[in-house]
Amino acid sequence: MKRHLLVSLFALFATMQAQAARDIADKAVRGIGKKVQDIPAVSKRLEKIEKLTPKLPEQAIEQINKNIEGLDKAAIGSPDPLAKMVGKLRVADKLGNTVLVETEVEDGWRAIEREWLVIGSKADTALLKQLKMEIVEQKELKSLNMTLVRFKTPLPQNEKTVKEMLPQHLSQQLGRNHIYDASRAVAKNDKHSAAASIKKNACRKKVAIGMIDTAVEKKHQAFNSATITQRNFMPENMVVPKAHGTAVAGILVGEGELTPLLPKADLYAASVFYPRNDYTQGATLMHLLQALNWLVEQDVAVINMSLTGPDNPILAMGIKQAAKSNVVLVAAAGNEGPAATPRFPAAYDEVIAATAVDRQRKIYRWANQGSYIDFSALGVAVQTARLNNSYGRESGTSMASPVVMAKAACAVKQKNNKKTVVESLKQEAIDLGKAGKDAVYGHGLVE
Repeated sequence: MKRHLLVSLFALFATMQAQAARDIADKAVRGIGKKVQDIPAVSKRLEKIEKLTPKLPEQAIEQINKNIEGLDKAAIGSPDPLAKMVGKLRVADKLGNTVLVETEVEDGWRAIEREWLVIGSKADTALLKQLKMEIVEQKELKSLNMTLVRFKTPLPQNEKTVKEMLPQHLSQQLGRNHIYDASRAVAKNDKHSAAASIKKNACRKKVAIGMIDTAVEKKHQAFNSATITQRNFMPENMVVPKAHGTAVAGILVGEGELTPLLPKADLYAASVFYPRNDYTQGATLMHLLQALNWLVEQDVAVINMSLTGPDNPILAMGIKQAAKSNVVLVAAAGNEGPAATPRFPAAYDEVIAATAVDRQRKIYRWANQGSYIDFSALGVAVQTARLNNSYGRESGTSMASPVVMAKAACAVKQKNNKKTVVESLKQEAIDLGKAGKDAVYGHGLVE
């Protein structure tokens, strides 16, 4: 009788613990994207359960572990803020095979796990092999006057330890294979995003322009009359997003329900992004530089980069080399908020940084601010092309950047550079905010 009672109590206790684990997991999953601060509380409760598990039957322990695994999977698959805390993100191809593994690195940025880039020679590649580095690929980027070597360290390393492993000439031109973001916000019908549309062309100049972005949906009705040459730098077996690039291209050359800024332009579109989830896309530095090299080869006058990320010595070198080819570079300032740190490539001296305003000329509430801002342009609730032959409104500095780029394209002449184009744009810019150049609007509004 006692044994039967003991077994019953034990089973009841195990059931209660298993249910407690399920409740904790369910509560944590429901809280994802709402209160990140709930996670420590969940962890404390899980620790209490772990102290009890040695006393539980194996079936109860197994149930608890399954619920915890479910919580981990839910966090990794979530597009909400908690996803930013996930240490690793596996990016798969169409067949489900892992192609890239993102991980968090120094200063909260993200990069491909254990991957680094150096500007080196064949001799440098041989040296890296001697140091037990795995050579992933070597690319000669002639238009940027560099040969890039992409390699992996045997184990995860920080920048300091990797530099200590390399000879001085390589450590000085070393950078992680960082990830850069293409971000946008779908405008809502509120006072902050009153509908806006582009009413007239920036100019009808016949000019070659480039963009580094997601792919463009070339079959969209908005591009029936547009001349678009597209090249994809992602592996063929990977899913290629198209929404962001389609919206940017719609502003530049889209017709139908749109007024193109540059109706006579030849657009060269470089696709470098892969989907992380339903809300964000990522691009590796290696692919970004290959795209930049290709666009310089096409002899474009201006390149738009509606993407943001960290400072990186390899990116800085690539930007400098492109600028030397008399290509005018324009980039989005970023949508991380007025207190955020500078975003690159916009913050490089060789690049014209664009921020966004609404139709009342008020700054976009999520726009980055800083001394690197050059010009502001319409970028809130802008009508443009959407996927599936549709049209809609988009917001962000990513949408303002092509407006500034279009005006730059109208201003460029043979052998122009950033300085001469900026001086030209300053003459017609409308000063906003504090008198003169400021950290919010730059030199002013480019209409």
